[in-house]
Amino acid sequence: MESILIIDDNEEFVDDLVHVLRRSFHCDTADTGERGLVRIEEHEPDLVLLDYDLGEGASGLEILEKLVSRHPEVPVIMVTKESGVRTVVRAMKAGAFDYLVKNTSRDEFVEVIRKGLSLRQIKQENAILRRALTQSLGRLIGDSEAMRTLKRQIGEAASTDLTVTITGETGTGKTLIARLIHEGSDRGRQPFIDVNVSAIEKELFNSEVYGHEKGSFTGAVSTKKGLVELAHRGTLFLDEIGDLESPAQIKLLTTIESGQIRRVGALNDIEVDFRLVAATHQDLEKQVEAGTFRRDLYYRLNQLRIRIPPLRERREDIPVLLRYFIHKYFPARDTVEIPDETIAALQSQSWHGNVREFESAVQLAMVRLKEDRLRPEHFTLGAGVSVEVEKADFGTLTDQPFVEARDRLIDRLRMAYLDRYLGMGSMKDVADRIGISREVLHRWVKERDRT
Repeated sequence: MESILIIDDNEEFVDDLVHVLRRSFHCDTADTGERGLVRIEEHEPDLVLLDYDLGEGASGLEILEKLVSRHPEVPVIMVTKESGVRTVVRAMKAGAFDYLVKNTSRDEFVEVIRKGLSLRQIKQENAILRRALTQSLGRLIGDSEAMRTLKRQIGEAASTDLTVTITGETGTGKTLIARLIHEGSDRGRQPFIDVNVSAIEKELFNSEVYGHEKGSFTGAVSTKKGLVELAHRGTLFLDEIGDLESPAQIKLLTTIESGQIRRVGALNDIEVDFRLVAATHQDLEKQVEAGTFRRDLYYRLNQLRIRIPPLRERREDIPVLLRYFIHKYFPARDTVEIPDETIAALQSQSWHGNVREFESAVQLAMVRLKEDRLRPEHFTLGAGVSVEVEKADFGTLTDQPFVEARDRLIDRLRMAYLDRYLGMGSMKDVADRIGISREVLHRWVKERDRT
């Protein structure tokens, strides 16, 4: 049962009020402001009813200021003898949630109290979300100026419900940023639906994204909710939004503007409430100028923009990232010595695959390492600093069964291909260049995004 503290020196009024309120709330009382402050320190109530005209000791306004300062999450309702404008204004300016006149009906007392308790719950939930966001931001490794700016922007985006577009090169962590925005927002406890636009076949796009009714086409054996509908009250993350084809752009714009969708084969629209976050490694402005991306959709998506800096723009974070990945994948060897020449060599690289490429490089270097000093030669770096695979130390891998070691190496090879080629054209272009099918490439991307 929620608790209420009544601070009032009018015994008759307090007895009458407690008689009514105790049916719904646990009530405690204090006849002076000072005793009320002591009661709060002993057991913090969920709400305070405070008399404006306390007869002894500190005034109601003085007690109000102390309550707001010491217990900002506890709503205070000021109780007055009369509803004078000046009295009310002073109370509200001092931080009171609301005010009530003593001769107000007790039903109205209960109604205003319930509103105050709802406010407390919202404040508590917001505090939890802020703490969760702070903890989540710890996943962004680095303390460079660029990373501090990025964390600030994520916090700002999480505090609003505006549409966000995240831009950045392949491997910078756009999906992670989208998740952090969602987790830190008021929608953080609702679904986060991650949609890679380029991974959905053109023919299946409407059915996957907007759903379909049973019997609407061959193979539609049951009604299916689309990804937009699944994101109701949560966040819809559209990755690689730049790959969205023109008909799909029109439909997305209509959905954003109307707040409604219609499943394939349906006759009626469905109301949807979702927060949209989009991401792309492409230059949407150039696509707009080229006529391949709708200008009106571009403006809708661009309410807030977050650019993730590439690793080469925050080289000072490389030592921290290096230690982080060593500890993550090789905790038993996280005391390995890292000389300055190794840091300098790593900071001299461009890292076109960004953090993902760097992560793979660290893993491979640690597999090659057979001593307690991590040198540049353990990495495959540009500018002539390299090591032949034949000369690499595979001691760590050969401690494992062959099948597991083989799978780990193959996974790294796949990631290396993605880091190098993904983003150099459409998914079909990349698949053709690597020499695999588009379906296999999509599977690689999904497996990477799950890790």
